[in-house]
Amino acid sequence: MSNVWLTLKRWRARRRSTDAHFRAFIKQSPPSPGTPFDEAELVCVDIETTGLDPATAQMLSIGWVLIRNGMVDLSTAESHVVKPTGDVGDSASVHGLTDTMVNLGMDPTQATQRVIDVLAGRVLVVHHAGLDKGLLDRLCKVQFGEKLLVPIIDTLALEHRRQKRKHHLDDNRSLRLPDLRTHYNLPWYRGHDCLMDAVATAELLIAMVAGLESRDRTTLADLY
Repeated sequence: MSNVWLTLKRWRARRRSTDAHFRAFIKQSPPSPGTPFDEAELVCVDIETTGLDPATAQMLSIGWVLIRNGMVDLSTAESHVVKPTGDVGDSASVHGLTDTMVNLGMDPTQATQRVIDVLAGRVLVVHHAGLDKGLLDRLCKVQFGEKLLVPIIDTLALEHRRQKRKHHLDDNRSLRLPDLRTHYNLPWYRGHDCLMDAVATAELLIAMVAGLESRDRTTLADLY
């Protein structure tokens, strides 16, 4: 979504929304595309879910950490277990979250509200926007009547574009988060933990920016 289109949609949402919490979120404008990477605040988010379809998946846990001044700010790290409307099903074998654990979690509406609080005036960073951003869009639409209208950096899409620019059209390198971290010489972390994956995504983005030819003058627009 272009910055102009996003700005227009946010303006319309602010006029339409009757939810005071969402209106407060919309009032805080995100940084402009020309903002240098190391001057912006970015929120790296990861979500563990019951499935891979954002139209039906339930949120089971969510974690995030901020990038400030071009560095991971671990003091901002936060994660929450979320209580779904159904059971976790077979997904427990992937992330280890059982029905007993998630039944003690916070209400999904609380989790969504907390997310927009953290994202106010900031940029969302995820690895594979199709799932995480798609799920957040759906939850926000149900709760606030609007999608999650924030600028987004998708590290998976960013690497895909980098490979195309380098004419690596036959490059079969995996774009999975752990495999890209290996490619960028980052340490191995245990996957499918929402907070650990959020930190892993933050570190990956910083490494990717460091590898850009324009790293000394990289702006947010270079990463969208």
